[in-house]
Amino acid sequence: MTFLLTWLYNIVWWIVSSYITFRFVRSTHVLLRSIWAHFFSTPLDLKPYQDSWTVVTGCTDGIGRAYIEELAKARGIRKFYLIGRNPEKLNKINNELTSRYNCEIKTAIFDFEKDDLDRIIDLPGFRDLEVGILSMCLSRAS
Repeated sequence: MTFLLTWLYNIVWWIVSSYITFRFVRSTHVLLRSIWAHFFSTPLDLKPYQDSWTVVTGCTDGIGRAYIEELAKARGIRKFYLIGRNPEKLNKINNELTSRYNCEIKTAIFDFEKDDLDRIIDLPGFRDLEVGILSMCLSRAS
């Protein structure tokens, strides 16, 4: 009986210690890759995409807004097709990007929660765009 309990204890101990070791190694790997990417690696070269359009959904707030600011400010992207559901916020962003960074902006009103998704291709000027970057940053309305 004690042999069986000892054997079972050893099996459980190896499983638990293997799991803990795996999680530790994986977490360390993610941490080291993050440090490498943030401090030592070179940023992705976006020069080939500067002459094409960047389509951004959900660009009026949050991550989408920060994304277009970063692309315009640090990466030299100047052509944006912004899709949002709030015309006032889209106009505000249009004015800010045009005045700050001399960007060429096209905007479209579309609500991904309520509108028919098959209609997105029919947005004004969307079919004629040469899209280089697509960023889907939309979220649900609260």
